[in-house]
This record gives sequence, structure tokens and C-alpha cells, in this order.
Amino acid sequence: MIRLAIGAGLLAFAAVPAQAETTVDWLHIEAVEGTAAIMEAAAKEYEAAHPDVKINVQFLENEAYKAKLTTLLQSDAAPDIFYSWGGGVMSEQVEAGVLRPIGDVLSAEARAAIGEAGISAFTRDNSLYGLAQNVSQVVFWGNKDLLDQAGVGADDMKTWDGFLASVKKIKDAGITPITVGAQDKWPAHFYWSYLVVRQAGQAAFDAARAGEGDGFAGAPFVKAGQMFLDLVAMEPFQDGFLAANFSSASGSFGDGKAALHLMGNWDYTVQRDNSASGNGLSDDQLAIFPFPTVEGGAGDPADTLGGINGWIFHRDAPDEAVKFMEWYTSNEVQSRFAAASVYIPIVAGSADSLANPYFKEISDNINKAKWHAIFFDQELGKDVGGVVNDISAELSDNAISAEEAAELVKEAVDDSL
Repeated sequence: MIRLAIGAGLLAFAAVPAQAETTVDWLHIEAVEGTAAIMEAAAKEYEAAHPDVKINVQFLENEAYKAKLTTLLQSDAAPDIFYSWGGGVMSEQVEAGVLRPIGDVLSAEARAAIGEAGISAFTRDNSLYGLAQNVSQVVFWGNKDLLDQAGVGADDMKTWDGFLASVKKIKDAGITPITVGAQDKWPAHFYWSYLVVRQAGQAAFDAARAGEGDGFAGAPFVKAGQMFLDLVAMEPFQDGFLAANFSSASGSFGDGKAALHLMGNWDYTVQRDNSASGNGLSDDQLAIFPFPTVEGGAGDPADTLGGINGWIFHRDAPDEAVKFMEWYTSNEVQSRFAAASVYIPIVAGSADSLANPYFKEISDNINKAKWHAIFFDQELGKDVGGVVNDISAELSDNAISAEEAAELVKEAVDDSL
């Protein structure tokens, strides 16, 4: 009888199916070890609280990611969750049918916490496709020691003419004025794009992307290119800048080999990690400056260039992927990144954990901007954005005229319409 009872118990236990484990493939581009460690720890924490879910953390270097993602999303190896800069590239992914709408899974609380700007950035045709994680701004990072040696301060660089005069003073002092990773092209596109923001303004940009009038071949866009060429004519960049990538340029700045670096707020961490010592410039040595204003330009002087970045989902992603990312983008987790000075989270409350004074200043800048222009190489879509990167790299080498550069962007827009 006892054996029968035990046998019956075993049969009853065997009749209860084991809970199936769902694997969520999460693809990121974070190359900084400390930041990646926070991400991986969060994945482990979620797994411990949800034993039926496995988070498979995957990494691709930034340039490889951009090059391979389109093909990857059409393959059997497509990730469930992957990084996105939003903009036109995401719009193209929506049109290609490779993304999953998530509005039916996301909670109302998560939607409210992310806020209107973040939700809007990842919404197309009233369907939500992603979760915003952080905001960013491109600024000039400065080495105070080198700027002091050259007798240059923040007030000297408020206007474009003042900036050019400052570059000359820095160079005359025997100091490399600016480091740039032109091999990757997108770091060079910050110059042309910011000058467009200042010279043309939002209304002209929106009209040009719609193909109206002279489009990107119009006068303010040509003027922006010429202003970039005026800077290039001063030979302000480090030796070998055309062969330097973002990482090496950031490391060069962190090593104290140039006075300025035009880069996003992530450079605070990257310049340290890519420096020879691994320490980079200390807070006492660092300064940030907004991109100079342009006299007579149509853009608002407070307008900013940067991103609203986040995570989007492959069309075959399970509900568990959305629920994981809802937790990951919550204040509970994002405040960890704010406290570690990794980036500026968008979710409500997390910015309160920002101890970094530079990040607080950048957060204030974005809040005051009437137009927070999204990185042009993303906002304009892969094809047009690729041309923007190409012409920016060529302008940095004085290999193309301002008129030719503007016309090439216009042609790319015309081909896309």
C-alpha cells in the first residue's frame, strides 16, 4: 500500500509539466566594461526573480552593429531586443516589417514614467515599437589645463567667430586644438549637423527632408558646409585624424593630447576607458561647452543636437522580452546608471540620481531646447544619413566643396522620396 501510494504520488508529480524556459536574446553595443557589467548584473537579477526566463546578453561593436543589423534582422539569429537611436532608421525598420508593436504588453505605469517625449520618439503611425532609455547631447569637451595654457575660456567660444579665433590661439600655443575620429565618419557629421541646426534651424531642416524647394542644396545648408570648411582650413585636428576612429580619438583626448573633443555626454566615461592609463582626464581637468552660436543663423541658440535612444523589439520577440525591458528601463534600474555617470536616463525620477555635474548641465540644456535635433545620420534614415556621414568626412578633409556636399544630400533625399 505504501509503495502504491508513493507510486501514485510520483505519477501525479510526473503529470505536472515542467515550466518552460523562455530565452530572450538581448543585443547591445556597450563597449565600456563597467557599464556592460551593470547591464549583465541586471539581467542576472531579473533571471533570479523570473526563473522561467533566460536573458541571453549579446554584444556587437558599434560600427559592426550598424553594418550587420539589417541582415541580422532578416535572419534566424535575429535578437529579440536590440539598441536603437530611433529616427528614420527605425521608421525604415517599421516599414520593412521587422519590428513588433508593444503597446498591448507595456503597462500604463511604464508608459507614464517614460514620458511623452520618450514614447513619441518610438511611436510610428500610433503604434509603439520601443522603450526610450536615455537622452544625450553633443557638446565640446575641453581640457582645462590646455585651454588655460592657450589663454582660452568658455566665454571666448560662445560664438562661431569666437570659436575659430580660440582654435587659432590654441594652435599658436603649440597645442592640438581638436581630436576627431573621422574614420568612423559619424563623429565628423556632428560638425556639419550642428552648423545646420544653428544656420538653417528646424523649419528649414523639416522642409529640406520633405524635399521642398531647394532642399538640402539650399543656401543655409551650403553655408553650414562652408563654415565647416573654414574650420578645416585652419588644420585644427590631430595628425592622422582620417585614420582615427571614435575610440582612439576619445582616448587621445583622455591622454591630454588635444584641447577639445566634440562628442556626446558618453565621452565622460569613454575618454577615460580608452586613455593609455585608463584614468583619462579627471573632473578637475574637464569642462564642457555648448556648440557655438552663429550670428544671423535661423536656429534658436538654445537648440541642441543629440539623441533619445532606447530599445526596440524584433517581430518575433516574446512578451517576456517586453516585460524584461519594462523592468530594465524603470527608475529602479536606470537610477544605477545615473549614479554611475553612464548616461542621462529619461524615465521619471532617475535623473535625481545624477551626481555628475556635467550630466546635470546637459539635462538642463535639453530641457531648455525648443528643438532637440536627433543625430542626422539616424534621423534621416540609413541611406540619407549615410550620405550625411560621407560628406562630413569629406568636408573634414577639404575633399569636397560645400555646394557639392549639400547637393549630394539633396540627391539622396530626392531618391528616398
